[in-house]
Amino acid sequence: MEFINNEGIIPVTEWFNLIIPIMREGYQLKICPGGGSMIPFLVGGRDEAVLSIPEANFKFRKNDIVLYRMKNGVHVLHRICRINKEGIYTMGDAQVEVEGPWQRGDILAVADYMIRKGKVIRRMDVRYNVLATVWRWLRPFRRGIMRGYTFFFVRFP
Repeated sequence: MEFINNEGIIPVTEWFNLIIPIMREGYQLKICPGGGSMIPFLVGGRDEAVLSIPEANFKFRKNDIVLYRMKNGVHVLHRICRINKEGIYTMGDAQVEVEGPWQRGDILAVADYMIRKGKVIRRMDVRYNVLATVWRWLRPFRRGIMRGYTFFFVRFP
């Protein structure tokens, strides 16, 4: 198989190209994101996101978690923080830098729901969206908040 590299590894860009046609048939993809860019809402290695391909008439909203491919080929799962005429802007929950603008075609999938600590949280859950909105407003203070979070919850699990 030509999509497997010489170390026997299938790069994410290749497996995602294989899975997209299956998802277009209506199937969802459950992933366990790696990294810490979505802490505290999604913890890498513990929580999961269930993704689907957005329909042509899908209306993206602030707080939606989307999967997109950056220009360097890296796939990123981040939250929409702003939408305007230039495009869609995203940011990881543990970050302060805004990424974008992304165009609708750059978005590969949207999270229909998350599984956080074993509990299902739907995309349209009002309480979850209120918390995500407040967290977005706290962007200027995130560095300090994340230092405290890391000190208490990563050092002393």
